Amino acid sequence: MASLKTRLSWGLMLSLIALLTLQWLIVMYAISRLTENQLIDRLQRECENLLSIVDFNSLDQLQIDAQRMGAIYQRPFSGHYYTVFTSKQTSISRSLWDAELSFQSLAAGQERKLRLNGPNGQSLLVVLRGYKKQDHTITVAVAENIEPLQANINRFQLLYALISVVGLLVLFGVQRLMVLNALKPLKNIQVNIDKLGRGETSLLESEGPDEIRPLIDAINRLLTGMDRKYHRSRESLGNLAHALKTRLSLVNQIAEHPIFSHNPDIQSSIYESTTVMSNIIERELKRARLLGDVRPGRQVDLKVGIAELINTLRLIYASKGVNITSEVAINAQFFGDKEDLMEMLGNLLDNACKWSRNRVSLTVMDGEGVSFIIEDDGDGASVADLNMLTRRGFRADESQPGSGLGLAIVNDIVESYNGTLNFSRSAAMGGLRVEIKLDQFKKKTT
Repeated sequence: MASLKTRLSWGLMLSLIALLTLQWLIVMYAISRLTENQLIDRLQRECENLLSIVDFNSLDQLQIDAQRMGAIYQRPFSGHYYTVFTSKQTSISRSLWDAELSFQSLAAGQERKLRLNGPNGQSLLVVLRGYKKQDHTITVAVAENIEPLQANINRFQLLYALISVVGLLVLFGVQRLMVLNALKPLKNIQVNIDKLGRGETSLLESEGPDEIRPLIDAINRLLTGMDRKYHRSRESLGNLAHALKTRLSLVNQIAEHPIFSHNPDIQSSIYESTTVMSNIIERELKRARLLGDVRPGRQVDLKVGIAELINTLRLIYASKGVNITSEVAINAQFFGDKEDLMEMLGNLLDNACKWSRNRVSLTVMDGEGVSFIIEDDGDGASVADLNMLTRRGFRADESQPGSGLGLAIVNDIVESYNGTLNFSRSAAMGGLRVEIKLDQFKKKTT
């Protein structure tokens, strides 16, 4: 769907074009009719003048005093002509020279208006009127060349069209400014929504048009309500986990009672069950944290967060002497839950440190999203194991401690951000290479 600005601009533009076109057509029609009517009125008066100078002699011959009609009717092909005829005689103006205009006679009181081609291809407007004078029926025709008049009308039409086009362009500019000014508050809201998506603000600014303000208020109420529910849910999960772990610790203490010392199988079974339950609790807590913050993601300081994580791992693997290096692109950014990021990178770097000989590297690159590449100099994984690494509970080497949940949790986090998780062999170090690509601003909330 086109933007609101485009739809408003096109709507106003087409409306202005239609309005000005209709106005132009009406004005042109009105001017053409007005000039034609004025010309017809003048030709009718000329017919009356001709009738006043028409006379019949004693022999009933038609006589006209041409001098009284003006010199324009004496000049050949002047564009002004007349013809007076009865059933027996015809008298034409000198201006027709040797040309003739043929008309049908009219009864007294009749009138006709004609358009026809005259001498030298002139376009003529003719008014014919029938009269009764001295017991004779007379038909008077007066014609005028309308080409000069039509040329003047065409020039006026062209000038008016140019003025209309200039006016239309000015109106386009004015309505464009009006649309941009009217939509400026929406642009500010869009900028504010982008800030919300980047985590630079927690609520939308309430300033906006009266039509949009109720929507802004509703979104802010929704964000506030979701934030409260999110914190209550996390607090409830933490309280539940604490209560369950307390009970499990109590069960383990009971298992250490002397009464169970004589039944090592029962004692071992209790310890095994409590360990499984404790793992389940930890797993579900981690799964709950995968939802992250239900509000739009906040920007995480990658350099600071990664530095803190690497320092922690160096302390953990100090006895092994693992050299952990990192390289973070200047423009690399992560928008989301910091716990998600630390959980994801912590599991991957912990695995890399565990299986490496003495070198682990982390590279963060920017692009359409953000990419994390973790490599180590260990033995890596076989081709058959690469596709199995993210399966919950799968462990490539049973000799090493762990529950097999780490990479499965990493995979869940990556999927929650519409990202991809790929395993391969590191060309630089020879061990396992893990690459994560996250598509920012599209984290799933379900």
